[in-house]
Amino acid sequence: MKRKVLYSSIVLIVIGTIGRIYAAQYTHVTPEGMLQDSAWLPIGTLMIIIGILALIALGIQFLVGYLKNRPNR
Repeated sequence: MKRKVLYSSIVLIVIGTIGRIYAAQYTHVTPEGMLQDSAWLPIGTLMIIIGILALIALGIQFLVGYLKNRPNR
């Protein structure tokens, strides 16, 4: 289960980054002052945030398991 979460979070971060790079090429301000951008900009940002949060949660879970199972000295 942990491995699936790790791989999923890495995939989310990579695809989100690619989406933001794609969206940055099509973002511009119209003469009226309106920002025109692709839908990939907020979607990519959300994917990156979810991926990072999943990595943080996985890291906390790993540390808790490590601290519980370490040998007493």
